[in-house]
Amino acid sequence: MSDQSSPLILGIDLEGMNRDLQFSGVDVKTDRVIEIGAVLWDWQEGQPVKILSELVNEVDHLPISEEVEMITGINDQLLEKWGAKGQEIHSVLEQLKGLIEKADYLMAHNGPSYDIPMLRAMFSRYGLEMPEKVWIDTMTDIEFPRKMTGRSMALLEHSHGFINPFPHRAVTDVLSMLKIAKAYNIQRMIKLAESPKQTLVAALKAPNWKDPVAVTEFNAIKNKVAKARFKWNPSKKIWTKEIHKVLIDEGKINFDFEWYISE
Repeated sequence: MSDQSSPLILGIDLEGMNRDLQFSGVDVKTDRVIEIGAVLWDWQEGQPVKILSELVNEVDHLPISEEVEMITGINDQLLEKWGAKGQEIHSVLEQLKGLIEKADYLMAHNGPSYDIPMLRAMFSRYGLEMPEKVWIDTMTDIEFPRKMTGRSMALLEHSHGFINPFPHRAVTDVLSMLKIAKAYNIQRMIKLAESPKQTLVAALKAPNWKDPVAVTEFNAIKNKVAKARFKWNPSKKIWTKEIHKVLIDEGKINFDFEWYISE
């Protein structure tokens, strides 16, 4: 382990073939990793010190869709020619495990929703235990300036003054993510990453729809709620937002509408 004031960070990104990611999220029964990128980053030096980049050709992966090929440039022919297969995949995961063990913290962009479940499932399929480390999510654990409203990698790259020449390839996405993260305070990121999350609920009640004044007031508040990135939960019919508990404790949540913490 390194000096905690300047930790070793392992950035990880996965490209995958997913059945219905947009509408259903990750399904570990059918979804498979098609590329692994990992970069061990010396925070003090601001440089990569070890790089792992491998295409992966699992025997039961879904055929690569036209959309995935268009976004990543990866197709079935490329995987068949260059992708790790069978025992080779086990060896790749062993290498990745070694890098995880060297790192103080792991980092991914939107990791909790994609990279972490995909990677855990992959380790399990090959009979390996994935080491437990704190993950920094660069979508939520970096306090970007308010003017940076987008959180996609392409928008963040543009906002930080560069373009990734190979977007949606695993290792280049990792390097871009680390380049962006280096502009911010790592200790603050760690504090946020280690903080539990709490669910805030906007105290927004439906108005009397026959009262135009009440409807206008309701819509004005709803617009504020949506602008604050609360999400509509159709089953519970409430607006919610996940927030780091530490931000609440620090008194940094200052929405100009009423809200409460979900039990």
